[in-house]
Amino acid sequence: MSNAADSPLENLDAGLMDSIAALYDVVDPPPPSLDDDVIFALSLGVLDAEIATLTEEVMPAMRSGETETTNTVTFTSSALQLMIRTVEEDDGTLRIDGWVTGGGIDVAVLSGANARWSTSDAHGRLLWRNVARGALRFLLRPADPAERPVMTPVIEF
Repeated sequence: MSNAADSPLENLDAGLMDSIAALYDVVDPPPPSLDDDVIFALSLGVLDAEIATLTEEVMPAMRSGETETTNTVTFTSSALQLMIRTVEEDDGTLRIDGWVTGGGIDVAVLSGANARWSTSDAHGRLLWRNVARGALRFLLRPADPAERPVMTPVIEF
């Protein structure tokens, strides 16, 4: 075993940690309903959320025989606005750049029961990398806890 607390783990250290984890799995396992309880608690928080609407952007009329997928979407609520832009990464996942009206706003990209949080900088900028394609929505939590959170509709990427 290592003598210094800041030295890297050795095989014996990793084995001891695995043994301790296995002991806790037997002696004090997580309750079987933990996943459902967490999802329920998150759902309760969303019940009070305002639902943002997808903002329709008017584009000049053009005729084309090809279809094109948009990679920029804007959501609007009474208090906040969120614009996102997606770019496909080399591994097939998405990079999502976002801009929200205000700094210090926590925004989560939600995919099923998974949430990945980002906090906007002073200019409202957000970034998520390696996001799996699929049905996504965004949850915005304003900096002022007295303000209601905002939830966007689900959109397929």
